Amino acid sequence: MDIMPIKVILLGSIPEAVLMLWAGLFLMGKKPKFRKVAMVGILQGMSIYFIRKYMDFGTHAFVIVFTFIFYTYIFMKVKWSVAIFSVIVPCIIVMMVEGSLLIFSNVNLVYLWCSDWLRILYLLPHEIILGAIVYIGHKRDISLLNEFTWLQRIAG
Repeated sequence: MDIMPIKVILLGSIPEAVLMLWAGLFLMGKKPKFRKVAMVGILQGMSIYFIRKYMDFGTHAFVIVFTFIFYTYIFMKVKWSVAIFSVIVPCIIVMMVEGSLLIFSNVNLVYLWCSDWLRILYLLPHEIILGAIVYIGHKRDISLLNEFTWLQRIAG
């Protein structure tokens, strides 16, 4: 169980959730309004606080992903398949970036979790990548739907 400080929620979890959802929806060919994405991001950030506070390490990750999918489905008014892909794809991107950081840097996780500001800084690399996906996807009208025809059937 992890009690996340409020500054980590406000400066880390909420922006991360906003960028993940925004990038995920862009990759699925959706152009959401920022207000809705921000609302879901804030709700997800608050949920992360309580989930990590009251659930064991490991199982909390599944619950966090499930709530994110659920909020995306309910508030963004997209199909279940779009909600699932819009959350899972950015989660994979985040895991790849975080995994690379852990492998190629000498970061001690215990030290990282004990320092609020390091926790926030640790989120920046994947937030920059997700932000770039949003920016490029918006500017160039790029999405996974344009690249993979089988996704068009799923996204409808």
